[in-house]
Amino acid sequence: MKNVCSLLLLTGFLVACGRTETAKDNAQSPPAAATEPTVAAAVKPKNCRSVADADKLGKPLVYKESAKPLTFTLTLNQDTTTVPTADGCYYNNTLTVLATKKADRQAFKRTLVKEDIAYFSKDGEAIGRSVLQSATYTPTFNSERYFFVTMRLLDPVSKKTKDYRLFMNYYGEIVKVK
Repeated sequence: MKNVCSLLLLTGFLVACGRTETAKDNAQSPPAAATEPTVAAAVKPKNCRSVADADKLGKPLVYKESAKPLTFTLTLNQDTTTVPTADGCYYNNTLTVLATKKADRQAFKRTLVKEDIAYFSKDGEAIGRSVLQSATYTPTFNSERYFFVTMRLLDPVSKKTKDYRLFMNYYGEIVKVK
């Protein structure tokens, strides 16, 4: 009986060790298809334009409400991704929301992209071909534990804009989009 248990235990160890070594070998040599997208992503587009005002990019806008314990800073930055169109391409933008408590202690910092809106909206295709143009803080005038950020997206082909109002809680999570 001891020999049978020992034999089963030894077989189990050998099988487990063989699988680990095979997994290590597979992890060390990635397939050729996995390396090709990184090469394609390294190619930078040329002659891309920006839809945001140059004087607003990278400049923090600070908002403070008297009834809220947080100060909100919105910063619009240019992203490395682009939206191709028939007449060229346009740079995407990102929005960084920084919330600080009293004495400049950081509550949260969140970088939002236009794709964050697509999780809550049915306009996924329209959001995919648009570019983030601007963002504004909308005061709530109460002591609720949420705040509003309005993101304006611009379709570079049709030049139509659409505003999305994000309800965010004090942890930086998007609760709802209208």
